[in-house]
Amino acid sequence: MSVIPMINDVEVQKIINLSMTSASGATVVDKVGKAFRVLQERRRKKEPHNIDLAAAEHYIYARFLAGITGDPLVEFAPSAYHIKKKVFVLLGIQEKMQTTKEPVMPPRPKLKQWGKKGARQGLRDWEAVNPGKSKNRGAALKVLSKEALRY
Repeated sequence: MSVIPMINDVEVQKIINLSMTSASGATVVDKVGKAFRVLQERRRKKEPHNIDLAAAEHYIYARFLAGITGDPLVEFAPSAYHIKKKVFVLLGIQEKMQTTKEPVMPPRPKLKQWGKKGARQGLRDWEAVNPGKSKNRGAALKVLSKEALRY
């Protein structure tokens, strides 16, 4: 079994910053959405084993989902995903979570932390784009339930 390197927070932040400065969009939420698609494609097709890229992708995805929906519950999604991944690994069925031919990375607390950080920033992004509006509690559940039931 190969050892997965430690997540380098400085490198993760560099990947996030570069993806955000490279993305275009009318709002920060638009930019985050485009940055997510670029990171997702890069990870799936070029660097599937890059743990720092995985952390950046977790951050950007949670930031985008929170930013597009305004749902504060997105902050709990990384923990739920982490638990699900741990259960699937314990049951020996982690391949059911694969979205490519590459194996799923093992659950890592730092991936969860980066996702939560992204969700918090995404809520700030949503507030910037929707000043004065109330949060949309539950607005992300449709997307999150599709992810939960996909396996």
